[in-house]
Amino acid sequence: MRRRLVPWIAFAYHVGMSDEPARDIDDLAAARTLIATLYDELTRVQRENASLRHQLDLLCQRLFGKKSERVSPDQLRLAFAQLTNEPGAAAEPIEMDSGERPGPGRRRRIPPPGRRPLPEALPRQRVEIDVPEADKICACGHRKTRIGEAVTEKLEFVPASLRVIETARLKYACPHCHEGVVEAPAPPQALEKSLAGEGLLAHVMVSKYVDHLPLYRLERIFLRQGVDLSRTTLCGWVANVATALGPIGDELRRQVSAATYLQTDDTPVTILEQPGGSRKGRLWTYLDPIGRQVVFDATPTHERDGPAVFLASFVGDLQADAYTGYDALYATGRMREIGCWLRRSLDHRCARGADRRLDPAALRC
Repeated sequence: MRRRLVPWIAFAYHVGMSDEPARDIDDLAAARTLIATLYDELTRVQRENASLRHQLDLLCQRLFGKKSERVSPDQLRLAFAQLTNEPGAAAEPIEMDSGERPGPGRRRRIPPPGRRPLPEALPRQRVEIDVPEADKICACGHRKTRIGEAVTEKLEFVPASLRVIETARLKYACPHCHEGVVEAPAPPQALEKSLAGEGLLAHVMVSKYVDHLPLYRLERIFLRQGVDLSRTTLCGWVANVATALGPIGDELRRQVSAATYLQTDDTPVTILEQPGGSRKGRLWTYLDPIGRQVVFDATPTHERDGPAVFLASFVGDLQADAYTGYDALYATGRMREIGCWLRRSLDHRCARGADRRLDPAALRC
């Protein structure tokens, strides 16, 4: 019996004194740590992959999807009713180009067939074309009587032309004592000591700022008419007209700043510099939708000093985008922030169908 127990005791002693179990426990702990690390990495990669896939879907939608948004006709009627002069006036049904068939109770405005009549306010020049004298004699020998006329209208363009206006101020003097010379006073001018008339100045300003014609193109247009007006001269006229209109601009700024609700946005503009250089400026728009007045303010940069200076005296509701330059204005307590509905629509469109955990990444699209 003693001989049988000795090998088992020796084996138990050998197992108890060995370090293999401790090594296995360490390996198991390391394996569990590795599994946890790999699981976390897999989760991160899956989340990043889902975010990139969502951004790719948004990019494809922006490039190849529909870009027009459907607008409810009720919302349009409400908007136009607010813009009418009479409060509560109902707007006419508006034809929506949504691709949907009109349902019962909806009227569609169908334009009448044929050409639209020319505006009655346009000046008309009458040209009469008579039949030859031989055709006015009937075969029976009697002279035909005029019974009517066939009138057709054609729209014609009369090119703008330049002309020289000579202003002669008459002088008078006494023929006996040769004294007491009087001269007719000079008429008021928009720009003193300038050869440009008011009509020409208005044409240059409208062409540049409404029709977006650069001054070098206006220079070529005038040159085709035989008048050499350098770009420097045109630029001087524009600057002097802007100075003359300064009081009107200041009053418009004052009225817009006195409103209680403003909408604002900015757009980049390219500012040309000599020689051959350019930089990016900003054109800020401030709209008073209630008073129906708008002011455009140009700044050389996109810094927050632009809206801060213009809105220095404004107190009310300001509707703008998420530009951080407005945050300092909201912090003063003089303005209440109203978000941009288009930006809100884009945020909802980005988050639509996305995982809740991916919303921050989606909203940055």
